[in-house]
Formats: sequence, structure tokens, C-alpha cells
Amino acid sequence: MTASIEVTGIRIRPALVPVKRTLATRVGTFTRAPMLLIDVELKGGGAGRVLGMTFIPLGQKLVPTVLEELVAGIRGRPIAREELGEVHDAGQKRLTHLGHEGVTQMALSLFDMALHDAMARAAGVPLYRLLGGRPDPIPTYNSCGLGIMEPVQAAHEARELVAEHGGFAHVKLRMGRAHAADEVAAYKAVRSAVGPDVLISVDFNQGLTAAAALETCRAIDGLGLAWIEEPVAYDDYDTQVRLATKLATPIQIGENWWSWRVGKAAIEMGACDYIMPDLMRIGGATGWMRLARIAEARAVPFSSHLSPDFSAHVLAATPTRHWLEYMDWGQDLMVDPLVPARGMTTPREAPGTGVEWNEKMVEKCLVRG
Repeated sequence: MTASIEVTGIRIRPALVPVKRTLATRVGTFTRAPMLLIDVELKGGGAGRVLGMTFIPLGQKLVPTVLEELVAGIRGRPIAREELGEVHDAGQKRLTHLGHEGVTQMALSLFDMALHDAMARAAGVPLYRLLGGRPDPIPTYNSCGLGIMEPVQAAHEARELVAEHGGFAHVKLRMGRAHAADEVAAYKAVRSAVGPDVLISVDFNQGLTAAAALETCRAIDGLGLAWIEEPVAYDDYDTQVRLATKLATPIQIGENWWSWRVGKAAIEMGACDYIMPDLMRIGGATGWMRLARIAEARAVPFSSHLSPDFSAHVLAATPTRHWLEYMDWGQDLMVDPLVPARGMTTPREAPGTGVEWNEKMVEKCLVRG
């Protein structure tokens, strides 16, 4: 398909959005989600839209400056579909002296996502089709809760999560309690609440030390978990290799990879069984699809992290797609956001990702000043 775009500017609006359920993890407790509503404006009208989460409010101040610099580098230049990878790489080179992680890489990733959405809209096709994907339903788990909490509370919340949107067959429980026995108790409470047929994955959010990781993970290794996610620091590959080698439960990592090249190296060294990159860190759709080709060659199951409205489209083009993480954070800012049905998510047929802003809700959540 042929399409081209010409960027004329960018509009960035910060918003703080209350979350339905407080989520306590080892890296922080979330009561509100700091978001950026990004519109990359095009010649002739229209825009590429993406909703980005900066995780902490400081990011809402830092990321926009880099985004504006990236847009300045392509303003007024016609860009064809086949040039999006080149634009990504040129933007990364432009930022080299500031490094390729953190704020700069998040801005580059969001920039790339917005350009892909804009290109698909210009072509009049859904993003998954621009990427060569198919609109098959994608297995989806409910990640909208089950933070670190007491077992009784976890059981109650698990019942709610499984029942939402026509029913889910998979939920994720956060771990990081003081003792391994406490982790097992929380798991057993959730298992009792949801029954034997619902999958349960667990996420330590990098909460274990290298010294404690094997003992703690062995305590939960026989529970039949779908996976153990980020047990140790995201860049502690030596420990991840040991865990992946010694445990029966699959090790899931990737949300904190700041480049598809990092993911390639982790896969090649055997640091994981499954991967789940974050679009807002991996390099947007360009970085995602490069890693997807590597995962295909190694037959590595590939899941998403956050951004369900966008992730559904890139997963639809991912040969080894596994699970879509459903997080509803920020979806109130959208008109008719994408939601799962009976544990499956199908990407929209609207051009791009189909995201449109709910301006009434945006007005309520905007960060001013």
C-alpha cells in the first residue's frame, strides 16, 4: 500500500487520570496514571494520536521537550510508509549524546507510535494492516488490579477481575511480600477465589535481590503459574539466566528493555522463556517489529505491556503473539476505547488505532500550569 505524510507540528497535553483500583507494587503504588495525549499534526489536516504513560509525573515535564525536538527534525518533510524505520533511526541518532534510554527513548518510542498511527490513517487502513497483520482475536489477561495486598482482599479483587468484560481466563498477581510463605498464601487465596481453570501469572516488579531470587521463586515454582515476571532487576541477566535454567515456571521479562537490541541479547543468552516489551520503551512500532522478527526466529512467545489500544495492532502483526495485557488506565480519555470481550481482544477496523479523545474527560484530567 502507498501512503505518505508530512508533519507540521505536535500537540502534547499532560493528564493525571485516577485508576479504578489502587495498585501497590515493589516499584511504587499507583493511584493516578500520569498520561500524555499526543497529536502529531499533519499537512492537510488530521493527526497521528497516541496515549502515552510516563509512569511518574516528572516524565510529563521531560518527555515533551524531546518530542518537540524530534518533530522539528522532520517538520515539512514528506515521509513514505517505507521510510518510517529510517525516521526512527535518524531520531535515535539525533539523541545519541543524551543516551538511548529513559526520557529520550520514551520520547522516541511515542514519536514512532504517533507516526505509525498517522501513516495508517493517511492510508485509510487499521494499523495492524499497515504492519502486515491479521485481525484475529488475541488472548487477553486482566491486569487491572491484584497489587500487593492481604490474601482476603486479593481473593475479593480476583473474583471481580475474572468477571469483568464477559469473563477472563487469566489474571496477574503482584508479588514482593516480606516472606515466600506470604507469597504462597496470596496465591492460594486467589486460586481458591477464581477456581482451577483460570491462569495466574505473578509479577515481582524487579523486587527480589539476586541472593534471594532462587529460594523465593522455588517456593512458588510448583504452583502451576503461567509465568514469573521480572523477579530481579531488569538488567541482571546473569540471575535471569540462572532462574530460567533452574525453574520449571517460564520466566517473563522485557517491559524495561530500552531497545530491541537489548531484547535480542537477552533472548540469545537464555535470560527468559517469554518476552513482553513495552511499546513506550522498546522503540515504538519500529522497535517492536524488529524484535518480533527475532522472536519468530527463536520461537519465543511475545506478549504486550500496557497500551492495549495500540498493542492489539502490533500483536496482530507478531508471529509469536502470546498474551495482550489489559490495563484500563487512561481509557476514560478516549471515545469508545478498545476493551476485551470474554478474554479476547480484536483490533479495530478504523484507520490507525482508532483512538479519538473524549474531550469532556480530558478537560477534567488535564494538568495545568
